[in-house]
Amino acid sequence: MMWLVRVLSPCVKYVDVILPLALPGLLTYGVPEDDAARVGAGMRVVVPLRGKRLHTAVVRRVHSERPEHSTEAYLTLLDNVPLISETTLRFWDWVSGHYCCGPGEVALAALPSGMRLASETKLELSPDAEELNEDALDDRGFQVVEALRLRGGLSFKEVGAMLGLVNPAPVLHKLVEQGWVLSTEEMKAAPRRKAVSMVRLSEQATADDRWLSDALDTLDARAPSQSRAMMALLSEDQAATGVPLGDLTNREGVTGALFKRLAEKGLVFSFKQSPWEVSSTAAVEPLADLSSAQQSALTAIQQGQRDKSLVLLEGVTGSGKTEVYTHLIHDALASGKDALFLVPEIALTTQLIVRLRRFFGDRLEVYHSRFSPRERTSTYRRVASREGRGRLMVGARSAIFLPFSNLGLIVVDEEHDASYKQQDPAPRYQARDAAAMLGKLHGASVVLGSATPSLEARWAVDAGRAAHVLLTERFGGTSLPEVCLVDLRKAHKSRAMEGHFSKELRDALQQTLDDGKQAILFQNRRGFAPVYQCRTCGWVPDCERCDVSLTYHKFLRDLHCHYCGYRQSEPRQCPRCGSEEVQAKGLGTERIEEEVGQLFPGVAVQRMDLDTTRSRTGHERIIQAFERGEIQVLVGTQMVTKGLDFENVGLVGILQADQMLHYPDFRALERTFQLLTQVAGRAGRRGERGKVLVQTFDPEHWVFGHVVTHDAQAMALAELQERKSFGYPPVQRLIRLILRHRDPQLTRECAAALAGRMRSRFGGRVVGPEEPGIARVNDLYQRHILLKMERDVDPARFKSALLEDIAAMRAVDSYRPVRVIIDVDPY
Repeated sequence: MMWLVRVLSPCVKYVDVILPLALPGLLTYGVPEDDAARVGAGMRVVVPLRGKRLHTAVVRRVHSERPEHSTEAYLTLLDNVPLISETTLRFWDWVSGHYCCGPGEVALAALPSGMRLASETKLELSPDAEELNEDALDDRGFQVVEALRLRGGLSFKEVGAMLGLVNPAPVLHKLVEQGWVLSTEEMKAAPRRKAVSMVRLSEQATADDRWLSDALDTLDARAPSQSRAMMALLSEDQAATGVPLGDLTNREGVTGALFKRLAEKGLVFSFKQSPWEVSSTAAVEPLADLSSAQQSALTAIQQGQRDKSLVLLEGVTGSGKTEVYTHLIHDALASGKDALFLVPEIALTTQLIVRLRRFFGDRLEVYHSRFSPRERTSTYRRVASREGRGRLMVGARSAIFLPFSNLGLIVVDEEHDASYKQQDPAPRYQARDAAAMLGKLHGASVVLGSATPSLEARWAVDAGRAAHVLLTERFGGTSLPEVCLVDLRKAHKSRAMEGHFSKELRDALQQTLDDGKQAILFQNRRGFAPVYQCRTCGWVPDCERCDVSLTYHKFLRDLHCHYCGYRQSEPRQCPRCGSEEVQAKGLGTERIEEEVGQLFPGVAVQRMDLDTTRSRTGHERIIQAFERGEIQVLVGTQMVTKGLDFENVGLVGILQADQMLHYPDFRALERTFQLLTQVAGRAGRRGERGKVLVQTFDPEHWVFGHVVTHDAQAMALAELQERKSFGYPPVQRLIRLILRHRDPQLTRECAAALAGRMRSRFGGRVVGPEEPGIARVNDLYQRHILLKMERDVDPARFKSALLEDIAAMRAVDSYRPVRVIIDVDPY
């Protein structure tokens, strides 16, 4: 079927549109005469690309400047009012310019996939379609849904042919946004999330206390198991509105069959609820009272918001920063503004949402990449249509792209965390810095919070761009944990090690368990062991596509590459010498979990790393089990180091601190201090003082000295002096160029040519080209070039000149296949 193009009559209006593709700039289309009075910036239109393919694009500008080349008209205007505010579009412009990427790449990151269909998109019926009401469908929508049920899948063009429409985009967009249809890519990325079985008290049980009391007396006498199930339901705060059945059947002696019999007696009502639906009848608690230290910090922040709009809250772990945030959020919502709460890890949203929901009820919404396309699209539309006004949005870094129009407050919790930096694909933004610009564009105040602030945040304070507020005591007067260093050199010499546990750590863990407390063990490497080696000839299995050894995962009995995903089965013998003496070496979270089970039989131990939290509910399941005391020892990567608040943790053990310390990165010492301090802060947050044991081969290292004394200020001053000496951030800014190609020789030649051209312009500010620690990833060879920029120069001028050099290099035919990635602020 040929796609028809609307031909323009003499036209007075044109639109520059952003296509969600990796294109270098905007494209211009004509405005059909019928839409001349309606179209505006921020609306979506369907445009033809190269005469055949159709794409959903966002209008950036409406104007009357006739382009030099011939121009097609767009096909369809999808929105009656702007979906994206002008402020949000200006934020997109800033991200595109600052991080040297195309506006289409920003749109790809910002728009949920359901809002940017293209003609090549393959469509399938959503797994959630059976739970939707068909009465809400119009005739064309019903026709598409029935066709998808019968045929299993259709292309964009096949839907148009079936409906007799040149452009079926309006019909399909409506079905996608209502949750009926998903693309095949979305189906693969987002497996079905079934509706949750819920139980609540029946209307009679809620309305008639005497009737309920008599019924409970009868159950006590005749059906004690049903009585036990009723008491489990009544113990929940949401008994009248609905409790997930799974939460109730987790308890001993309570089954789903008991609630079925209770429903037959009219005591309870069973129903199903979509997992993203939130009861609007939940009781909202008043804000928690602040301690005198928290109140002083709140007052100082409010003054800082008036003076500078950017505030750094430096509060020790366990000081109650979240309670201070809740008062700031309450003030923003009370004034009719929206608030955005950013967290670095999706894992942190689980516990945080439970705490914030108590104070803000259904005014709180969540947005992050683990949600289904339907959820993300629905949330995006609510924010865009201003239905989200006066709401609190909680999310990971991608939440900064929500189309706010009335934003009053942004909180960036754990602002130092490396997870705020987007690595791939573009835009490679730093969410902390982007949040500061977003706040500036909206006129909103921005609060950066951390127990171990980044040097960049401290630099902003020293430069007078941010106010600095200190919160130096833990809530409730609890002391900071005692940090002790364990010398692994002495432990190995005295043969005091069992596996990877020193005697001090074993004894402390045993004492903690005897006292009825819980422990966290930290190792920043997942898997069982990072190396699998032949003891006879030294052979180590490497990835076929990357210059890195494979990590052994004992549970799966295979070897993984954590860079490209390559896998191979566990070798039975060495392929080089035939020896069967092949064994795992090194330490990962899976091995720690096994050793804890061997040293402490019967102890409930659980891992929390990427392997155990891949599902959407993985984080929530583990965190809730640990909070309930079902897990005694939690083993984890950096997921367990930040933001989590557990009241019964008496011990934190760090098994190998040295591997972070000696990582080849100028930020290694800063990151080591931050990670160790953050994970140490999980101990002793309630009642008795906690204890932290750090196992290291280098206990005299000065970084560990600052960890022991909890002295973040001294650590920052020492590290900042080092950065000044060598010209690294935050003293100077960095742009890293990454050149990639399958031919290593071509990659080297292209990198050398580009670096030479850059040196002729920038001089000694250019470092490299250098081969990175891992020179080949997924069969692509890499070279890195660093460009340093002084803080007082115009970054736009530097970036413009850099782009000219890259364009000149790419003009050479032999270098054109080499991919050049620009990473601004690569930290």
